Amino acid sequence: MEQSMSNVPGPSGQRRQPSTLGIGPSPGSVQEKYDLKELVGKGHHGEIYRAIRKADGQQFAIKSTTTELDNKVPRYPGLLPNEVAMMTLARRPPSMQLPRLYEWFWDEEETSDGENKKIMLVMEYFDSCQTLEEFLKRNEDLDVWDARTVIRQIVKAGQECLQRNICHYDMHDSNILVVEPFLSIRLVDFGRGKLMIPGKHPRTDTKISSSEAVNVTVSQLFILIKEIAGHCSSIPAEFLAFVDNFYTLDEKEEDGILLPVEEILNHPWLKIKYQ
Repeated sequence: MEQSMSNVPGPSGQRRQPSTLGIGPSPGSVQEKYDLKELVGKGHHGEIYRAIRKADGQQFAIKSTTTELDNKVPRYPGLLPNEVAMMTLARRPPSMQLPRLYEWFWDEEETSDGENKKIMLVMEYFDSCQTLEEFLKRNEDLDVWDARTVIRQIVKAGQECLQRNICHYDMHDSNILVVEPFLSIRLVDFGRGKLMIPGKHPRTDTKISSSEAVNVTVSQLFILIKEIAGHCSSIPAEFLAFVDNFYTLDEKEEDGILLPVEEILNHPWLKIKYQ
């Protein structure tokens, strides 16, 4: 999901509230509960609006997207929109690198065809952030500490997806938000995400084997790290060479399947404290 403005999903300056989301859709329509305001982001598969909750005036981001009922999560008997299923898995336990989904609705005006249906996802709203792509364009000569801060969080986001049996499958600079002023990272747009399945499971639109999920994640992390390195000449060559070793992995199932991502995250350069 490409973002076109600086206001995108995130908290509106208030303390984070516990999610009231069960798993299934909230009753009624999103318009009954929220006032939708201006468009703040747009991509290939949806639009994001700033919204105000009528009950208390708190700001949220609402994503409108077309989907199919095509995935399942534990403890829910029916099929769910794939993005809802992935974000439901992503929310437990809570993560600072993954987005918070509060609730979701069917768009009643867009469900007549019986196939692709429009859903409305209620998410966090940030007052000031930009995509990684925008951030790098505005920081051609990135400070090495800022580069390290961003890289570590991006790798952490990939790790936390895998730990929740999610392969995001679409990690690139338009799906990563950089929240200012502390350069906090959020990995967004789980619409292409896939559920990790143990063993040699064939890849489908919504499922992927654990080994392939790690390969895809590490490959996409490698591309992101190399992109950031293009804006920061001070990143150690030894670290880049270390990451390069994981770019091509063997297709085999192992007990330590998350090891490549964890090894990157535990590299000494990423663990250096700010001085």
